[in-house]
This record gives sequence, C-alpha cells and structure tokens, in this order.
Amino acid sequence: MKKLSAFIFTLFLASFTFAMGLMPAMTAAPQSTDSNYWWCTKHNAKLNEIKERGDALVAFYGDSITELWEWQDRGGAIWDEQFVKGPYKGICFGYSADCTQHLLWRLENGEMEGLDPKVVVLQIGTNNSWLHPEYPAADTIFAITAILQKIRNGFPNAKVIMCPIPPCGELPEDPRRIKNNIVNKEIAKFTDGREVFWLDWSYPLLKSDGKVDQALFYDFVHPTKEGYEKWFQALKPLLDEFLVPEKEKEPEAITPAAKLEEEWWRKRLFDHRVKICSSTNKVFNLVLCGDSITHGWEGWGKPVFEEYFSGIQTLNCGYGGDKTQHLLWRLQNGELDGYTAKNVAVMIGTNNVEDPAEDVAAAIKACLDVIKEKQPEARILLMPIFPRDKQPTNERRIKNGKVNEIIKKYADGEKVVWLDFNEKLMEEDGTLSESVFPDFLHPNEKGYRVWAEAVKPFIEN
Repeated sequence: MKKLSAFIFTLFLASFTFAMGLMPAMTAAPQSTDSNYWWCTKHNAKLNEIKERGDALVAFYGDSITELWEWQDRGGAIWDEQFVKGPYKGICFGYSADCTQHLLWRLENGEMEGLDPKVVVLQIGTNNSWLHPEYPAADTIFAITAILQKIRNGFPNAKVIMCPIPPCGELPEDPRRIKNNIVNKEIAKFTDGREVFWLDWSYPLLKSDGKVDQALFYDFVHPTKEGYEKWFQALKPLLDEFLVPEKEKEPEAITPAAKLEEEWWRKRLFDHRVKICSSTNKVFNLVLCGDSITHGWEGWGKPVFEEYFSGIQTLNCGYGGDKTQHLLWRLQNGELDGYTAKNVAVMIGTNNVEDPAEDVAAAIKACLDVIKEKQPEARILLMPIFPRDKQPTNERRIKNGKVNEIIKKYADGEKVVWLDFNEKLMEEDGTLSESVFPDFLHPNEKGYRVWAEAVKPFIEN
C-alpha cells in the first residue's frame, strides 16, 4: 500500500510540475524541429519500421545505450541473431543523446502506435546526468515515472523490464554516478516483480575498486560488444519466461537464472569478484559451489572451516536458497573466471523441490560441463545431495536419492570424483538426528566436521 501511495503521489506531483512547465526533463520535446536533422529522420524511419515490424514481441526504448544494440561493433551480432532472425522478434527505439523529455515526446508521437509487444525493455536517464548535470535527480525520477506510466497505459498487457542507469564515469565518486545511484534507488521501487521487473545487469560488472571496467564500457558509459553479451545473458531468462510457450521451454532446473533483483545475492556475487580480483596469485585450492548448505561454511561450519581450511586459498560460492539454475548462471557469469582452481566441490539440488529428478540431474551435469570448460585443470569433487527430512521415506529424500543415483555416474574417478559421505551423516536406520541436522536440512558444526574430514585428503593431495 505504501508503494502504491508513493507511486500515486509521484504521478500527481509529476503531472503538476509537467503542467506548470517547470521541469525540462519531463516536458516532452524533440531534440530538433528541423525535419532534415538526423534525429527527425530517424524518428520517421522508425515509424515506417513499425509498419514492417509491428508484430515485434520485444520493444526496446532508450538512448544511445539502447541504440547500440543495432550497431555491428556493439550489440549488432546478438541483435541480428536473437531479435531479428531469432525467437524474440525485437524492435529498437534507441536514440543517441536522448534525455527523458525526448523519449516522452517519441512515445507521444507514434513510437507506440501499431505495436503490441509482450515485453518492453526500458533504459533511460543517462544523458540527464551525462549531458545535463544541472538536472536534479528528482526531475529524472519524476520523468522516468511518467515514461513508465505511459508505457503501462499504452501496453497494458506487456511485461516491462526496467533497467537502471548504468554506471556513468570511471570512478565511484563521479558526481554523475552518485546522482544516477539516487535515481536508480528510487525508480527500482516502482517495480513489483509481477508486471514491472527490475533488471540490474550492469552493477556486477564493475571492478573490485568500484571503477567501471573499460573492457565492458569502452568510454565509461557505453557497453562494448562484451558488455552487450552480458546484458543479453541477464535478459534472456526473463525473455524466455515471458515469451516462450511452456511446451518449448527448457526445464526450469536447467535454464540459467540470476537473482540480481535480490540485493544480498547481487552483493555476494560482487564480493566474490572483488575477492577474485584482489587475490595475489589467482589460485584457489578449493572452490565450493552450492546453496545454503555450502553457504553455511560461513555460519555453523565456520569453526570447522577455520580449523581445517584456514591455511589454503578457498572461495565459497554457496548462496542460500539457490537452485541448480542459479548456480548454473553464476558459473557461466564470472564465478569461475579470472583465476585457476585446483579443486571444485559441487553440491546442489536440494532446493529444486518441484523439479523432476531427471531435470535436476541434467542441470548438475550442465554445471559440471561449465566447470570443465572454464577450469580445465581442476579436479571436480562431486557430492550427492545431502539427506534431508527426518525419515528416509520422506518424498523429498526419495527424490534426492534418485538424483544422486543418476549423477554419481557422471564421475570418472579422475577428472570428476564421486565423494559420498552421506551415510556418516545419518543414523544406522537412515533417519536424521537433530544433533547433526537441527532443522533436518542444514548440518551443524558436527555435520560440517564430517564433511571437512571427507574433503581434506583431496586438498592435501
């Protein structure tokens, strides 16, 4: 209710200030009224393009960052493959140097007419700080709110993917970056995860010191070809969810998915990149991949971890609540990059409670394939899903057992080692004891000690 009230108030205030003509940022205006100016020529060309591509499923609206999707030396290859020839059927309304007022004008003057997209991707506001440092953050917030409302009114059945303003300027203390952070924090509040979705694709791509990575943003504002690849990788799971019919979709368990909308998850991803970048020798003896059970080495398992592994370089890539699809996304998008791993331990799947055992096993196989590709010299310690729930007859325990029976066949004893110590975690009758699993899911210090004793010989060797 508070979010809705704030939204209504913002719209009211925005409408009032717009009517009074007080804010250039949200007073709809073209870049030029000269019909021969490139901007006007492009606008007319886009209106004609609508006649040819009016069946587009995805509509992108924005400034030059959006425009460069169509440039061959930037996002063009992906655009042609995925949005022209491929399954997503896109149309791009990105204009260099556009501020919010210019996009407002375009929306009011034909760039929505004749379209019925299922998805709208919105990214605007960079030039409100880059070209107009005099525009207050509040004006940009109000303007983007008005743009969002106009899109929601014009395309009531479309899902809107709202992207924040990417980092502007090389340094974290750049005034434009600071202002954009204020804008992003506020406009994110108008996404609900049902009709309007927040997709922060650029935040994890900063360097460990907070500087913009020039390999991804060549002039500290526009993405490189690699930057557009990252953007598409972040977009794809949402596009597939919104556009691909259920019967054509890959099983959810094996479809890479990020949780970038969750601040803690995004921060943990970023912190791992910082640790990787700041590592002196870029070698990790042990990389742990998994969910909350692996994450728990930093909780219940911390005393055991310090006792057994404090002397070696380790990287804990366990994230509470993660499923196979989330680990798969992370492995593909940075957590295996920039260093050499000697041993990679994998345990994932207990959170895939609604997925068939076969899909979970296939997803784990996909994770192993990525590890082999990105860390070809590493030995993989593949572990079965830990037992869960008190009784061995529990449905979830039985399904996890089926997964384990499949995935143990992925081990060859050399490159992939099957490391099964589940029996040591259970009572003789197969039940779980609260003295080891207080919630019948997560091990306590005693359970982590069993785990450490099973893993330590491999690290020592």
